[in-house]
Amino acid sequence: MILVTVNKRGYTDTEMYGPFSSVEEAKQNITNVVEQGYDGENTKYTFFKVSESNTKEVGFIRFYEARRKNRLETEREEYFSKV
Repeated sequence: MILVTVNKRGYTDTEMYGPFSSVEEAKQNITNVVEQGYDGENTKYTFFKVSESNTKEVGFIRFYEARRKNRLETEREEYFSKV
């Protein structure tokens, strides 16, 4: 089972989505339709694999703003370990 948490820089509240049967399903439903973080801010989607014996972080997708040619552009950073 895969659960996804969403954190936005500067806020203490966290949202949780799931359960999903795979990381691919979670990405398709949560982050593939997103082009930027909430309010354009640094937003991180963290993916967890949950089993009866443990909970393990398996990856993340982060949206953040970077200055490019004197303007802000949204960047996407993604990392996943082998699930």
